[in-house]
This record gives sequence, C-alpha cells and structure tokens, in this order.
Amino acid sequence: MPEDILDTDKLLRRVIFTNPSYVRPDLTLTSFAFTPRKQNGVQERGLSVDIERLTTYEISIKDRFNYRLYSINAGYVRQLGLDCEHDPIEGNAAHALIIGEFKNSTAKKLAQGALRIPYPE
Repeated sequence: MPEDILDTDKLLRRVIFTNPSYVRPDLTLTSFAFTPRKQNGVQERGLSVDIERLTTYEISIKDRFNYRLYSINAGYVRQLGLDCEHDPIEGNAAHALIIGEFKNSTAKKLAQGALRIPYPE
C-alpha cells in the first residue's frame, strides 16, 4: 500500500558514476542525473528514487561497482514545484517517483541539492 512521503523524507537516487554525463570526476552530479529519459519516444513518468526509511543502502544501490547513491530531501523537491509519489514495484517496496514538469533549471537545482551517500566507502 502506498505511503505518504513526508517533506522530511530523504529520497535516494541511484546514479551510474562511471559515466561522466551523470557524475563529474569530483563525484558531484550533473543535471543529466535528474533528467527524465525517453524510451521508444515516450517520456518516463518520473524519476525513479527509493524512500530511504523503507530500504537500506545495500538494497537501493543494487550494483556498487557501477552506481553511487545520492540523497535529496522530499521537501526540497516540492519547493522546486515537483512532487514525490510512493510507487512500490515488485521487489522494491521503497520505490518512488519524482514527478512533475522537469525543466533544465529544475534538473540543475536537483543535482545541486543532492548529497552523495558514502556507500560504499
């Protein structure tokens, strides 16, 4: 059953750190990490994230050799005019989406507001 996402909730974004389009050499994110993708010409419904309080870093990262985790506060996401929606999927009860109208400036602010989770060290 979907849960309310509180403004105080932290959302975990899994990002491929081996691709400089997403993560700079200093491990800060580019706006591309918060830009919805198109698959077969169809825009993603939202950005996939996990609600931190419903998961662990180990489960959320899935592949620690290619990905890193970044957290962003749900209240900050909402301040930017977006929303957060719990969207549990098979095998991931913590799954959620950041939804709304994504502009380049919004993606940049999300990237700037995200903090790297030191997992793995």
